[in-house]
Amino acid sequence: MLGFIIRRVLWTIPVLLLATALTFTLVKLLPYEKETFSSNVKYTDSQVRTLERLYGLDDPAPVQYVNFLKDFVTFDLGVSTKPGAREVSEIIGDKLPVSMLLGTCAFLFAALFGIALGIVSALRANGGIDYTITTASTLAFALPSFVTATLWVKYSPNYGWDTWGERIGPIAVLGLSIMPYFVRLVRASMLEALQQEYVLTARAKGLPWRTTVGRHAVRNSLIPTVVNAGPLFGFVLTGSFIIERIMIVPGIAGEFIEAFGQPVDARLILASTVLLAFVIIFMNLIVDIIVAWLDPRISHD
Repeated sequence: MLGFIIRRVLWTIPVLLLATALTFTLVKLLPYEKETFSSNVKYTDSQVRTLERLYGLDDPAPVQYVNFLKDFVTFDLGVSTKPGAREVSEIIGDKLPVSMLLGTCAFLFAALFGIALGIVSALRANGGIDYTITTASTLAFALPSFVTATLWVKYSPNYGWDTWGERIGPIAVLGLSIMPYFVRLVRASMLEALQQEYVLTARAKGLPWRTTVGRHAVRNSLIPTVVNAGPLFGFVLTGSFIIERIMIVPGIAGEFIEAFGQPVDARLILASTVLLAFVIIFMNLIVDIIVAWLDPRISHD
């Protein structure tokens, strides 16, 4: 198991470098990125050259990328090009934790309730409870999160981020966007696990039904769910941007969207995107380790 973890950790290094390289390239291809300062008529040519030199925009792209990596390691992300000239690390430090808390709470809400409902649905397959849960999850899956958020804002005065009472709305709305995935994954996996020979053998030997389900069926049915947990966490993090804008959550979404307006704040866009990529890659690493623990055969492959 330890060898498997070490291999997976080492494998994430080139993945992280590739993610930063792709993100850097895409940001450099943004329209007007090269005209961040020259598009401002208030600056003279001399001031434009000075600012480009200060921000490193006059360096070749490979040099800018290497400098970005050096600065990123120390979390020295430079100064925003937006009015106010705030430190990018200060902006991210203020806003990103809110987005992370929203995404994490929504993910846990969706996972806990989705897994529980999926198990109940599988154990009551083709019955009234199963049909009710399946229908409800299908409706939740079909309804876009921005529609749910808009309806919540329209009919419930309790939303925002100042108190935990207000946070329930954004967390529930965002969590509902991925809960159907958990319900369907767990239900399908449980139905398959309940038909496996080891479960039938356990029942034939007289093992209690609760023990058979809890010790064998549930554990094995969670493997596909855990495998998909990493991408789902990434989905809920990026999906939180829409919820933040609609439900007045002071996360990174507002700053990130404004960064695309002129003058383009490439530093904030680049730093925010790379940080989110790191979080998603790290979550996939954790998922791989959990899956290897659930199924020890994977760590020996």
